[in-house]
Parts: sequence; structure tokens; C-alpha cells
Amino acid sequence: MGTSQSVNPSVKNNPNWGNLSKAISTASHSASISNNQLQGIMQHFVNAVGGSGAGHGMSSTFGRAGISRAQRFMSFVSDVQRGGVINALNQIGVADAASLSVNDFINHLLVYCAAGNSNLDETAANGAMDELLKHILNNVDTIESIENIFQQSNIETQFEWLCFFFASYIMEFSDELFSTRIFENEGDRVRTFQEIRNYIQRSLEGLNIDRSLQNVDWHGEQGITIIKNLQTEILEIWSQE
Repeated sequence: MGTSQSVNPSVKNNPNWGNLSKAISTASHSASISNNQLQGIMQHFVNAVGGSGAGHGMSSTFGRAGISRAQRFMSFVSDVQRGGVINALNQIGVADAASLSVNDFINHLLVYCAAGNSNLDETAANGAMDELLKHILNNVDTIESIENIFQQSNIETQFEWLCFFFASYIMEFSDELFSTRIFENEGDRVRTFQEIRNYIQRSLEGLNIDRSLQNVDWHGEQGITIIKNLQTEILEIWSQE
């Protein structure tokens, strides 16, 4: 996962983070983590980030960086679908696009999607975008193959990509904030966070695919609104508001 960055004072001084830390620590020492424990962890997470309003960028702690990264990623995908991957790369300032390796492509797209790396929210969102690109391009070895994947992606595939990103985003944020402190003495970090991640993914499977993903202007307010609405809908799964 990402490298540690500064933590917003609202995180350090928020008692809800203590509740989340305790819930994760308790789960890490359980022989078997129950669904109720996992649900409780996510409820504490949503409370700590300021409720489901964080999905619309209303929290200074979490959510804003995820909106910007997801919107930039989807705008790039739409550019590939309209004009091909070489043209899309040229538009973001990559001159030698035809000769790029897959790793070079990932690095260029990460730079384009990232708007900073100065705090925990930005670090988590950048790490989640890295995970998403590696997930999508796991068995790809040419620029042409990348173009095919992006051009052939339908709204179901794109919705799955966005859900994968937001699940990764939550996990990156939580891992950066808690892993060292909670697991420095005891507790199974890998198992605990994998079970939380699996629970999040299962929870997102129940979301209805947003049919408005079709024919979206991802470069404008329409795309930003769709991203905000989806992130909010995800947080509302565990919101107690």
C-alpha cells in the first residue's frame, strides 16, 4: 500500500477514529471475524470520515481525493474510446506514447490522475488508483491491448472498475492510518484487512449499476456529479445517519 503521509488534525482529534481503531484491533485478535464485526468496522469508518456526505467532498478528511482521481481516470477512458489510446496519451502530455511499456503507461496515467501526495487522503487515493490499473492490466503486455480493454469496456465493466477503486480507496486510507499502531505487537494484519476488503466487495455487489455511465461528459460537472453520487451511495451502505 502507499507510503505514510501527514494526517489531518481532524483525524487525530476525532473520537470516532478511536472507535474504529478499537473495532479493527478487536477483530484482528478474533479467531473468526463475524459479519457483525465487519459491519461495525465500516459503520465506525463512515462515522469517522464525517458520514455519507464525505462522498460529495464535504469532509476535509476523506473523499475529495477519490472524486478527483476517479473522474480523471474515467475521462481518460472516454478519450480512449473516442480517439484511441495514442491520442488520449498525447492529450495528457505523453509524446512517445507508441513506444511505452505497460508499466510506463501505468506510471503516466497515475501522474495524470494524481493531483498531489501531501496528505493521507491523497496518498490513499493514489494508492487505490495504482491498484485499479494493475487490476485492469494484470495480463496485458502491449499498448494495443490496453486500447482494446478500454475501448471495449461497457457500463457494467466501468461500474466494476469504479467500485474496485472505491473499495481500494477505503482500504488504503484505513491501512495507512491504523496498520502500524494496531498490529505492531499482536494481531493478524493481513488476514484482518483482507477480510474487511472482501466484506466491502461483497457489499458493493448489491449496488445497482448506474445506467447514466453511458454517454457521460467525464471532463465536466456531469462526470464529477456521477462520481460523487456513487461514492456517497457506497458510504450510505454503512451510514447510521
